[in-house]
Amino acid sequence: MRRQRRRAVIMLAGLMNAFLGTNIGYSAGIIHLGLLEKHKKSPNVVFWAGALFSSLLCLAGPISSVAVNALSCRSTIFLGSFLSFVGFMVSSFVSSIEIVVFSYGIVAGLGQSMIYSGTVLATGFHFHDNPSVATGVVVAGAGMGVAVFPMFTEFLIETYGIDGTFLLLSAVSLQVVVFNMCIDTHELENNRKETSMTFKMKVELIFQELRKIFSMGAYLQFCISIFCWSTSVNTSVLLLPQYYVSTGSSHTEAAILMSLYGITGCFSRILTGLAASDPRVDGKLLYMGSYIILGLSTFFLPLIGNYFPGKVFYSLMLGIYSSNVWSLLTPITIEIVGIQQMPTAFGMELLIGGIGFLIGPIIGGKTCT
Repeated sequence: MRRQRRRAVIMLAGLMNAFLGTNIGYSAGIIHLGLLEKHKKSPNVVFWAGALFSSLLCLAGPISSVAVNALSCRSTIFLGSFLSFVGFMVSSFVSSIEIVVFSYGIVAGLGQSMIYSGTVLATGFHFHDNPSVATGVVVAGAGMGVAVFPMFTEFLIETYGIDGTFLLLSAVSLQVVVFNMCIDTHELENNRKETSMTFKMKVELIFQELRKIFSMGAYLQFCISIFCWSTSVNTSVLLLPQYYVSTGSSHTEAAILMSLYGITGCFSRILTGLAASDPRVDGKLLYMGSYIILGLSTFFLPLIGNYFPGKVFYSLMLGIYSSNVWSLLTPITIEIVGIQQMPTAFGMELLIGGIGFLIGPIIGGKTCT
């Protein structure tokens, strides 16, 4: 009973870490509009700021995995919280968009990645026997944030401007430290450390694991699929508020529509985690079917996107069928490579997804420009 209570506390702490520390990337579209208002003469550079920030959540996955292997999940989350705090803080005091690209796009983005990776991997270690439900609850924290933060960020920008918004977001990122105190280091994590005491041995172990996991055909195909969906989904999330405004919606309506995307995504993550925990349900089938439906919805967006009900419909579909993948990554990864190789495999998945997250908005931004 005591072990179950402890695991419940860790799961709830992970949910709050995801809520406070990893969801701001889903407000990147709102922040993007605020940066465009301040830096009207540098729209292409502004695209780089938002694209880097939202993509580094995944793109910095290998760096986060190295931090987990070298330190621990808990220490990695602490480090990520500090980096996010510094990145947003610096962004609030500088006037150069190039510095904002570095501080907001890279430093804060790296911090978000460390918080997310550390939280999800800690959940995977503590719930390694049945990770689907716990992972679904934890990543639902990010879904809750998507529901809250677009409206919250829009309110901050209207009230305090983009500089004041960055300052307050830095304080939000630092709150992750409070809930991270509830997450301890699992014995499986300690066992991994005991097998590689020196830095050289740790590097050799990582490369051995990389060779092993990429020799698996199923894992290679899984990574290809991650690249495909990440390229398209992040383009939608980052540029969708701008698209809504360009088709007649106000900034507030665009924020409401993105919050709707977050609300549905929150429920989708939890329900998908519950469904995937049933041994009769194939998580890979859920994963594949979701993106077939989302692809069809996106194909018809130009036909319905000029009308508010059509925008509501697409936001609902985007939330339901793009958010549930985060509940499926960990259990599918464990099924393919096993619990011992999970941190390294998960880091590579985030890297591949991050490349797609970066490429998609840049291409989409140039097309819009």
